[in-house]
Amino acid sequence: MNVALFGYPKTGKTTLFNLLTGAKIDVKSYEDGKKELNRRTCPVPDPRLDKVWSLYPEKKKIPATIEFIDLAGIAYGDVKSSSYLDYLRRADGLGHVVRGFFEAKIPHPKGKINPKDEILSMEEELVLVDMLSIESRLEKLEKELKSSKSPEGEKEKELLERLHSGLEEGIAIREISLALQEEKLIRSFAFLSQKPLIHMVNVDEKDILLIENPEEIYACQKKGIAVLAFCGKIEMEILELEKEEIEAFLSEYGLKKLSAEKFLKVAYDLLKAITFFTIGKDEVKAWTIPQNTAALKAAGSIHSDLEKGFIRAEVIPWEELLQQGSFQTAKEKAAVRLEGKDYLVQDGDVIYFRFSK
Repeated sequence: MNVALFGYPKTGKTTLFNLLTGAKIDVKSYEDGKKELNRRTCPVPDPRLDKVWSLYPEKKKIPATIEFIDLAGIAYGDVKSSSYLDYLRRADGLGHVVRGFFEAKIPHPKGKINPKDEILSMEEELVLVDMLSIESRLEKLEKELKSSKSPEGEKEKELLERLHSGLEEGIAIREISLALQEEKLIRSFAFLSQKPLIHMVNVDEKDILLIENPEEIYACQKKGIAVLAFCGKIEMEILELEKEEIEAFLSEYGLKKLSAEKFLKVAYDLLKAITFFTIGKDEVKAWTIPQNTAALKAAGSIHSDLEKGFIRAEVIPWEELLQQGSFQTAKEKAAVRLEGKDYLVQDGDVIYFRFSK
């Protein structure tokens, strides 16, 4: 799973990247001519994995991971022609960093700080990018269908025209109801307005109470979108403290959690991702898959051989495993279920895949 952090210039993208990943990248790195993008793959903390692993402390504990990529600032109106467009399309989710802080040394390009306007502006730009993509494809389709009739081509044309009509009205593709076959048909387009989107507003120190009440910045009710707030300046200071001092510092500022924990929770929810666990010979490992993934495909996410030779899945919820004390004990007490290839894996399942070599 990967998330691209993007936004207009001077919003705090690299600061958020540091907060989410634990990196210490200079926030002026892109200004100094750096061409290589900031990337980092990070473990996803999961107390459930810790508890399952506690039954097998002799094994290695391997958490699920998420990759973050930090993109340089994109000028207003330039998303459609940005050199970073492909990175946005390849991302599973988008983290839009929004400026909500005042800094005299960094004048705002529009002359005022207005996070809601900036959010709406970016959403409009993402919609425009998708409109242009559809218009380009429809132009080619028209020529193809004139020379050779194709039922599949006609279906694609009809669907794209429907999506284009919605986009013209400012309706993002994520808000348009699509059948499973229609989703498959447009998957290769990687439409930006279809991707889960988290607006991360970097607020001023004086507005720190907004961190726990981001709806006061923008009460968004749109499907697949969330709004969170953080104060990059203060949180970077907090992370410089010793671990035992962090809780006291957060309490002093009236903050419940650090940005990384909140961001990951919302990202998993928007991406409709779940976690299952495996107990191997040498390791206890967490795996991230989409909701409603069948056991056969879950096995394939570990290794293609497991999918090809799939026989059955031995499944137990993680809480039940803790009560039983071990997978073997759970099997002896008939607490482990045998499931076939069509079983839909549930969040928190502990699974042993039986397969033929």
